[in-house]
This record gives sequence, structure tokens and C-alpha cells, in this order.
Amino acid sequence: MVRRWLVAYLVMIVVPLAMSVAGGRLLHESLTAELSLSTGLVAASLLVAAFALPSRLRMLTSHLGIETLLRNHRAVAMTAAVLALLHVGLVLAADPHRFGVLDLRSAPPRVWAGSVATVALVLLVVLALSRRKRRVRYEGWRLVHIALSLVVVGGTALHVWWLQHLVLEPDMAAWFGLLLVVVLGLIAYRWGWRPFQALRRAYVVDDVRPESTTAVKVVLRARGHEGVPFRAGQFAWLKFGGSPFTFEEHPFTIASTATQPWRKEFTIKALGDFTELVSSLRPGRRVYLDGPHGQFTFDDLRAPGFVFVAGGVGVTPMLSMLRTLADQRDRRPCVLFVGGRTSDDLLHRDEIAELATRLPLRVVEVVATPHEDWAGERGYITKEMITRHVPGRRQRRRLHWFLCGPPVMVTAVLGSLDGLGVPRHSIHTELFDMV
Repeated sequence: MVRRWLVAYLVMIVVPLAMSVAGGRLLHESLTAELSLSTGLVAASLLVAAFALPSRLRMLTSHLGIETLLRNHRAVAMTAAVLALLHVGLVLAADPHRFGVLDLRSAPPRVWAGSVATVALVLLVVLALSRRKRRVRYEGWRLVHIALSLVVVGGTALHVWWLQHLVLEPDMAAWFGLLLVVVLGLIAYRWGWRPFQALRRAYVVDDVRPESTTAVKVVLRARGHEGVPFRAGQFAWLKFGGSPFTFEEHPFTIASTATQPWRKEFTIKALGDFTELVSSLRPGRRVYLDGPHGQFTFDDLRAPGFVFVAGGVGVTPMLSMLRTLADQRDRRPCVLFVGGRTSDDLLHRDEIAELATRLPLRVVEVVATPHEDWAGERGYITKEMITRHVPGRRQRRRLHWFLCGPPVMVTAVLGSLDGLGVPRHSIHTELFDMV
């Protein structure tokens, strides 16, 4: 699957490059003009690829994983932005008289469309880069991000159409027509077909209870169907409201066992406007799920055992995997490292203790600032701590490791595992800032 999509990326670059070279010669363009044509065509193609990656295509999210997809989405979008700016510079360099079109008061529609698309693309990149530093709320950021994305795609399409000479060339017209069909198909799939599927498979709130001072457990039950199958460790976007076609939705990991698809459990931490309102939900409230998504799961792994490393609410996918292993009577040994700033940040302690009676499971609780009477590990999950609880270099290399939590924690543990010689193909990660 990874190789197939690498081939698809190459096609999105090589095909427009080949057409631009042929088109530049047919139109008797100079080298600079030919380069401007090449950068523009490749930028437009990569914009469509960037638009497709986060569109929740199951073939992508289930096989490549959402973290890999969004990382590639950012990289492809950044590359498209650089090429778009280079395209503008080359267009102006090819003919210095064109600098007059920068005066938008008298500019033709094609310049307006290209200028709006370029500005929107630059804003997308700037907002994406500044989001983590400024801790912008997910709800508002997502609305602006989607709106700007549509402006970029729409402005680019109008720019190409109003240029005319590109769409008059048969090969280029066919390529742009294909890109347009792909974009329209993705919009219909993402905002039409997927909400319609969620409407047919609605859930209702069965129970809501506090899990800690900052987290709430929400249990859902299927209504009028047998439930949506999922793999332990996957997640879904949730919509609490009267319609699955509403805009607001948020991703949460499924914490329940995969052996009971009619029941979905989520642990939701209060991090924004939406999650702070979850505690006010009442049983019977209808909920719509878009999912499952993700590849953070042990399914199809022929491993002799597993090590789970979780920080805070990152324990939820681990809980789903442990519950599923217990229901399947799996006897492979497991080790769970779970860390938090204080002992109050350690979620689902009773459920994990119960699972330890049903599984060959060793639980290692790590608290950064513990009380004086704390009996577990203190500080952070380090290489020395891992070595104490998972002895044997050969054993560590054979096990599969699952890491989920804040980026700082995941990065630190990855460094420790590299130092211990654990191969990267045996390490699976999921970060909290993926959306």
C-alpha cells in the first residue's frame, strides 16, 4: 500500500512535468516561461494530492495510518506553496511588463483568481505553522483551515480556466479535467457520502460519568443496527447533534473492546469548548460516528508480546487493545507503562487492574510529581526504567511497542528505544497533535 501511494505521488509530479515540457515547446515559450508553466502545473497537481490526503478515504486511513497521512499532507502542501510562489516569480521574470498586473484594480479575472488562491495558500501555511506555538483552539482553526482550502482549490481552478491557453491544449485539458473530477468527487465523498453513512449507523449516549477531575467517560450504544466494526486502537470523529451533516466534529480514540462493535466507549479530556460540554450530555442523546480510522492497532501483527507506553489520555487506545486481548483469551505477555504529571492523571486504573487478572500483564505507573507515599515509579519513562521492566536485549527487539501521548513524551521514548536497539518497524506511534 505504501509503495502504491508513492507511485501515485510520482505520477502527480511526472505527468504535469512532461505535459509542461511538451506544452512549452508547442507554445514556443522561453526557458523561463517553460519553467513557470512546469512549476504551476506541478503545484496545482500537488494541491489536489494535499486536498485528498485528509479526506478520510478508508483505503488510506486504515492502511497508512492517520499520523502518516497528515504528516504527508503537511509536506505536500508546503511543497505546493513553494512551487506556487516560484511559479508567480517565474511568470513575472519571463516578461517584466507583466508587473503591471500586480495592480489588482485593473487586473483581469485570471490574475485576481491566481492572487486570491496564492494569498489563501500562504495563509494556510502560516496558520498551520503557528497553530502549535500559539495553542489555537482546534474548533476555530479547523473552520478557517477548511474555508481557506476551498478558496485555494476554487481560485486555482478559475485561474487555469480563465488563462484559456492551458485548457485548449488537449493533454492539459484532460489532466485538469481529471483533477477537477477528483476534487469534486472528494468533496461529495467527504461531505455527502460519509455523513449519510453515519446517519444510517447512529449511536445514542448510554452513560456519562467523570473518569477524573479533567476527563469524562462517554459510553455509546448502537441504535437500530449491530454496530460499526473496528480494530482495537482505532479512533472516530464524533458529532453530538441532530444531524451528521453539521460541521462541528472531533476525533477521539475508542477505548472499548473490538469484540463488541455495538458498544463504543470514549474517554474525553477537557481541552476545548467541545470537550468541556461533554459532561452535560444526557443518556438518549443521538451521536454520529465517522470512522473507524487509523492504523494504530495490533491486528495482523505476529508478535510474541507487546509493550504499551501511554501518557495521560493516551492510555485509551491501549485500553482498547488490552480489553480486546482479554476477550480473545490471548496469552501473549504485555507490559503497560502509563505516565502522568500526578497520580490523578492516571486514568482507568481500576479497569487496568482488572485486566491484569485476565492477562499476563505487567503495569508500570510513572508519576512525575508524586505524593510522598507514592509506591510506583517516579519521574519520567527513561531508558533505564524500560530496561528494568523489559529486560533482555533480544526480547526487547522481538516485541512490538505502541506509544501514544504528548509529542514530548513520544519523542523521548523513541530516543530511548533507539538507544536500546529496538527496530523502528516494531514501534508504532500516535500523537495528540495530529489534527
